[in-house]
Amino acid sequence: MKKFVFFYACIAGVLVTVSIFYANKLDKNKIKENTKEEIKQEENIQLKQMKVKEIKNVIKIKISSTGEIKELKTSDYIKGVLPAEMPPEYHLEALKAQAIVARTYLYKKMQSEAHKDADICDDYAHCQAWYSLDRLYDIWKRSKGYTKEECDKYFSKVSQAVDSTENIVVTYGGKYINAYFHACSGGKTEDVSAIWGKQKIAYLKSVESKGEEDYKNYTSKVKLNISELQTKLNKDSSIKCSINIGDEEIVEILSYTNSGRVDKVRIGGVVYKAETLRTLLGLRSTNFTVNKEGEKVIFNVKGNGHGVGMSQVGANYYAEQGYTFKKIITHYYTGVDVTKIYVEGETNENEI
Repeated sequence: MKKFVFFYACIAGVLVTVSIFYANKLDKNKIKENTKEEIKQEENIQLKQMKVKEIKNVIKIKISSTGEIKELKTSDYIKGVLPAEMPPEYHLEALKAQAIVARTYLYKKMQSEAHKDADICDDYAHCQAWYSLDRLYDIWKRSKGYTKEECDKYFSKVSQAVDSTENIVVTYGGKYINAYFHACSGGKTEDVSAIWGKQKIAYLKSVESKGEEDYKNYTSKVKLNISELQTKLNKDSSIKCSINIGDEEIVEILSYTNSGRVDKVRIGGVVYKAETLRTLLGLRSTNFTVNKEGEKVIFNVKGNGHGVGMSQVGANYYAEQGYTFKKIITHYYTGVDVTKIYVEGETNENEI
């Protein structure tokens, strides 16, 4: 009798295992079908056309370290920005999306006339990072160990991404967008108003950003003892905080944004915006939790960057799933147009 019970139990176990296997297989097939459907929808995203008075083929860039003003072709400038802002190993469609975002950022910056003597600078904290070809190759060789042949191969890929998207930008309502981007969102991008409160921009909304978990800086930690924390917070502040070491909760999170990031924090009697805290403490993002270990405060951080606009890691993931640059851009910037600009009277080949 016991043998029969054991036999039927084994049969039941096998049936359960088989059922789970086919259920998982169906789920995976469903995911694949959904992805194919999204890609099919992407094919209907057409390039919009926009007439402009001129397309500036040569720009002036200010070198921050020396103050030197360099003139170079716009396409060569973008080719220096793209690998300075995004790894060349990324998928070609992600690189194309970044090239378009960089071009849009340039044109928007030029309209603002942020520099009186130049169109833009090479300081990533003020404009966009930019490397000359010599500096780029030197960085690749030293930090990545690339050979000359590998450098040539990756720069050829960068050039392809830039040249194949020539004169393509991102617009909203017929105007260049504020083309913000960041390294990794941590799973969901941020609404611009949550970071820079006075800005309410329709196309910079919080959206899902899949496939980022394998990024090397997806999570990070910042550990500070109480004196270090207080020193960093009070260094350039007119309002000084005073932290009591005996307090069980040194850092009190007061509120969160809709994307789940930290909004406001109280430390030592002072309330800080999380974005301010990110800068003061060197946190990779405002998506963090806090715990205390002895006399140390530990910030457990997810993501890398301010979180607004396009996630570069997410863009690479979507590209690997089959998305083209058009679908990537319209995913991260809500309701925008991917636009081919041209001067009236010139031939405009619209399709890419």
